[in-house]
Amino acid sequence: MEECTGKLCKGSINKNRKGSCITMAGKVFVSCGQRPPERKNALKIQKLLEDEFHLNAYLAFRVQSLNDIMTITRELRSSDYYLFVDFLRKPKSTLDFQVSLFTHQELALAHHLGFEDMIALQEQGAPLEGFLRYVLSNPEPFTDEGDLLAKIRNLVRDRGWSSSYSRNLVLQRIGTPGSWTYNDHSGTYQTYSWKIRVQNNRPDAAAVGSVCILDHVILPTGVNLESPDRSYLKWAGQAGYERTILPKDFGEIDLLSIHADRPGLFLHSLRDTPREPIVVNDGQYKLGYKLFSQGFPLIWFSVAVDLSWLPPSTDGQWPCNSTATLEAIF
Repeated sequence: MEECTGKLCKGSINKNRKGSCITMAGKVFVSCGQRPPERKNALKIQKLLEDEFHLNAYLAFRVQSLNDIMTITRELRSSDYYLFVDFLRKPKSTLDFQVSLFTHQELALAHHLGFEDMIALQEQGAPLEGFLRYVLSNPEPFTDEGDLLAKIRNLVRDRGWSSSYSRNLVLQRIGTPGSWTYNDHSGTYQTYSWKIRVQNNRPDAAAVGSVCILDHVILPTGVNLESPDRSYLKWAGQAGYERTILPKDFGEIDLLSIHADRPGLFLHSLRDTPREPIVVNDGQYKLGYKLFSQGFPLIWFSVAVDLSWLPPSTDGQWPCNSTATLEAIF
């Protein structure tokens, strides 16, 4: 099984290519203040990251209420990289600071959330004090806008920040199907089954209550149907349909199967009615799944299935001509 270290933002798709993993544009949380000159530079940083490195940049501009703060916290949790820019400010009064207090608070939160690969820059003359002194003992200095953008470009390239990296939940390519006798509350079956590995890349948080369902099926005719079975799918290797994936650990989901004694595609699910196929006829289908874990972004993913069912031969051999491929992540 080849590892894929990426995912996609909802609304954008990256198609699978033979021999390659499916990726999303890695998300960069850009923390650099909210005053007009700082916003102007943040937008230029965003354009640089997107145009030259195909990374998504989140800019935390509006912070006025508790809801805004909670939104920023969620965005930070779902980000893959953290970029900190400490601009020098001219205090407006004796009570004002020479730097953005809020960006320093974001830095503290990022450190708490276990970001292991930060890029930090500090404008020449800005004081190295407070939390910054303990977390970033030697931030990269810059003198002006041109110097700042040039150093960000070099640092991102040198650190190897990639659009194919995620520090959250990552889907790996579907493995080769295995043939075995499968038993659950609905009966015993001789099956070929496909599994997908879900990796938790977070170093600080477990993926609690991880569940997956089949959401819809696109028929060979192009018709999109809601899945007739919306119950949780089984996690492989355990007698359960919900799982906690520990930090830097993984689990595997039983995505779909075919049975030796009956044509069609089947699910290993929690549904308590007799097991029925979700589709029967041979053909090319696209199956859309949803994967949810507490505190993690919802993942939508698509699996391309070429169903070609063959019953066991008279000598007991059961060939499997069907294929399943992870096609896209949303």
